[in-house]
Amino acid sequence: MKNFVSIICCILLIANISYSKSQNSEIEDIKIVKINDSNFEKEVLNSDKPVILEISSTSCPPCLVMIPTLISIAKNYSDIKIATVGIDEPGIEKIKNTLPIQAFPTFYLIKNGTIVNRLIGVVKEAELLNALGYTPSPKEKQEVAKKKPNKKKNLTCSVNGQFNGLKNLVTISFIFSEFEIKNVDIVTDVFVPQELEKHKAEMITRIKSSGKGEVTETKTGFKMHIDNDCRFMKAMDMKRTSTYGEMRAGLELQGFTCK
Repeated sequence: MKNFVSIICCILLIANISYSKSQNSEIEDIKIVKINDSNFEKEVLNSDKPVILEISSTSCPPCLVMIPTLISIAKNYSDIKIATVGIDEPGIEKIKNTLPIQAFPTFYLIKNGTIVNRLIGVVKEAELLNALGYTPSPKEKQEVAKKKPNKKKNLTCSVNGQFNGLKNLVTISFIFSEFEIKNVDIVTDVFVPQELEKHKAEMITRIKSSGKGEVTETKTGFKMHIDNDCRFMKAMDMKRTSTYGEMRAGLELQGFTCK
């Protein structure tokens, strides 16, 4: 009887391991390096490859929109290093004191430890490569491998962050067609503390006037909503060719929890 129980336990353990592997099989290694004060010098300043260093924030919709572009460069150009710094994360005080950071996303183009260029905001892949002074060879311009069709159609990821010093919850949702992102939807719930309640209407008015999606008042603050058809989203022209596995890996790298 004991042997029978042991066998059953082993079978269940193996099944669980197999299940876990199958659950994670679509999450891809996209070769983007997470940077903080401890590895900045090694991975960026002393890199033997040219570096595209992104300064991002989880509460910045343009930063989220840039993830597919960074994934594309990381996967298709092995002689370029893509690195990212999350401004909301701890352990980056030296970086903030070293680099002038005024907006998100900011991209520093670095060769041999020297900043050769800087771009701010949503930019196309070709603009990043040009700013780095990088010219792809004809072979590199071709896709490295044909993408596999997406097996999963939906992805939702969320993270707690800050919006202009206020706590928030960012939720980004995707619907995938077979080979591309069909729909993207970003919701940011901003929590306004009681001592700032009198300024809430002013905050909402200012955000509405910026044209960055819909803004509605909530009991705890306000909610910003940017969807696929929003003028702001269309203006940012998000690259749509990333797969489910690539987007999940990219967002989890930025600190999101995905399901």
